[in-house]
Amino acid sequence: MRHRGVIVGLTLIAALIWTPVKEAVAEQSRVRLITTGGTISNRPGGRLSAVELLASVPDLDDLVEAEAEEFANIPSSALTLDQWVQLARRINEVFQTDPTLAGIVVTSGTDTLEELAYFLHLTVRHARPVVVVGAMRRPGALGYDGAANLRQALRVAGDTGSPGRGVLVVFNDEINSAREVTKTDALHLQAFQSRNNGALGATARDRIIYYRRLERRHTATTEFDIAQISRLPRVEIVMAY
Repeated sequence: MRHRGVIVGLTLIAALIWTPVKEAVAEQSRVRLITTGGTISNRPGGRLSAVELLASVPDLDDLVEAEAEEFANIPSSALTLDQWVQLARRINEVFQTDPTLAGIVVTSGTDTLEELAYFLHLTVRHARPVVVVGAMRRPGALGYDGAANLRQALRVAGDTGSPGRGVLVVFNDEINSAREVTKTDALHLQAFQSRNNGALGATARDRIIYYRRLERRHTATTEFDIAQISRLPRVEIVMAY
C-alpha cells in the first residue's frame, strides 16, 4: 500500500509537470480606420474601400483588432472645410461613445494632409491618439507605400505610449506632430518632415519609439470646441499684390 501511494503521488506530480499551460496572450488594442480618400486608396479602375485598405495590410491580425469606417472616398482637394468639421465631430463622437477604443487612424490625400491633421489637432477633444496617414504612390504602382504606412499608423494608434501626444502623422516609418509637420517633397516617399524640431518618434520593427512631447495645448486640452457648429465662418481674403 505504501508503494502504491508513492506511485500515485509521482503520477500526479508528473501530470502537473507535463500538463500544457496556456501562454498568456496580451489583449490586442482595438483601432478604428476612418477613410476619406486620397492617393492611398486611388486604385486604377475603382477606389479601395476602407475594408479593402485594411485587407492590404500584411499580418494585420498580429498587430491590432481593426475595424473600418468610410467617411469619404475622394481626392483630398475635394474635401471641404465643412467636411473637416463633420470629421472632427465624428471622431469626438466615436471616442465619446466607445471608451475601450484605443485610437483612430484617418487616411488623407497628401495635398492637404498636414492642414487636415492640424485642424484635428485643435478640434478633437480627447487624449486618445488620432493618426493621419496617406501614400505617395497609388495602389498597383511600383513601390506602393500605402499598405506599409497604414500598417505603421495602426501600430502607433494602438500603442500604449501614444495617448496624450496630440494628432500624429505617420509616414515612411516616422512619427511627426500635426502641429509641426509639413510636406517637403512631392515625389519621394520621405515626403513629410518637421524641419524645426525633428520627428516625435519612429516605428521600429518591434516597438514604437518616442523622443519627446509637445508642451502646447492640443486635443484634450484644446480651447476650441466645435460641438455646436456645423460649418466654419467664411472669411474673404483680398490679394493686394
